[in-house]
Amino acid sequence: MDAITPPKPKVLVEGEPFIPYVKEQDFDPRLSPVVEPYKKRMGFLPNALKLYAHRPEIAETLWRLNSNVMRDPTSTLDQLLKRKLAAVACATNGCAYCTAHSCSMLKKAKDNDFEGWGLSERELQDIITGAYEPKSDMESACFDYVRSASQDPTSVSDEILQRLKQHLTPAQIVELACVVGFWKFYNTVHDSLHIPVESQLLNETGYVSL
Repeated sequence: MDAITPPKPKVLVEGEPFIPYVKEQDFDPRLSPVVEPYKKRMGFLPNALKLYAHRPEIAETLWRLNSNVMRDPTSTLDQLLKRKLAAVACATNGCAYCTAHSCSMLKKAKDNDFEGWGLSERELQDIITGAYEPKSDMESACFDYVRSASQDPTSVSDEILQRLKQHLTPAQIVELACVVGFWKFYNTVHDSLHIPVESQLLNETGYVSL
């Protein structure tokens, strides 16, 4: 009997942007100090950055804000917790582009040259679907706040706010709110421009390009 050749895995190809990307060699020089650390952390140049580069003054501010909110040395919230919360916010907002990026970063191994947190597929799915069991009352309050605030900022209940007040410092509460607000902004821009998910992330996560 002839051996059965297994089917080749389907390779997902990213879509085309509706406006052209800025080629990296054409980026405004002032963006270099922000772009290089971004590329090192991600392992590639994300499509979104190639669109933001059309407006370098805005891009520079946004990328620094990203770093200030998510990974500044003065952060009052744990960086892994914020990464998990960012994935929740992006998924709640329905942004496939940012959800793919968040999931990819959380799944990447810790021992490589890029930012990675080594979460398993099961852990990741639990975070996205809401099945994740928070490690503390503080984490539980954070997750409930992020889901509620991302769905509708006016729907955040007094009960959730009181739990935040009980388990977080004022600085942590403000930082948490900025995580929600930052990703709502990014998700809105990326969704409305239909930014294609990069081919490497499509094939890593299985997310469909917008």
